[in-house]
Amino acid sequence: MKKIILLVSFISSAFIGVNAQSKQHKVVFEITTGDTAQQRAMLRQIGNLAKDAPGTKVEVVCHSHAIFMLVKEKTVLQPVMEELKNKLAVGFAACNNSMRKNNITSNQLVTVANIVPNGVLEVVGKQEEGWSYIKAGE
Repeated sequence: MKKIILLVSFISSAFIGVNAQSKQHKVVFEITTGDTAQQRAMLRQIGNLAKDAPGTKVEVVCHSHAIFMLVKEKTVLQPVMEELKNKLAVGFAACNNSMRKNNITSNQLVTVANIVPNGVLEVVGKQEEGWSYIKAGE
């Protein structure tokens, strides 16, 4: 009887372990800082996350001063963002409210950017859909 209980426990824990590893993670990063070093650190963290948990869905929501991360003429991070978008399907959301406040048009954005009406509501919506939230930067 002990052997049967032990065997059932082993099979159950093995199944739970496989199930946990195959779970698809969904992570939304919110960034508001204009600090390029902090933006670069966030992008590095996303790369590490994708390496350690392949298939993870990631979206970066840029608003406030971070909106300039997505402006062609202001960013030095475009190649890194393009690589993350192309290789790992990372989404980059530009807050339309922040764009309007800073007189930024859609033509000024890097090609990986997707405009959302409101950055905060984008984050809230992702959380309501079960995405995990990470505050990047400051």
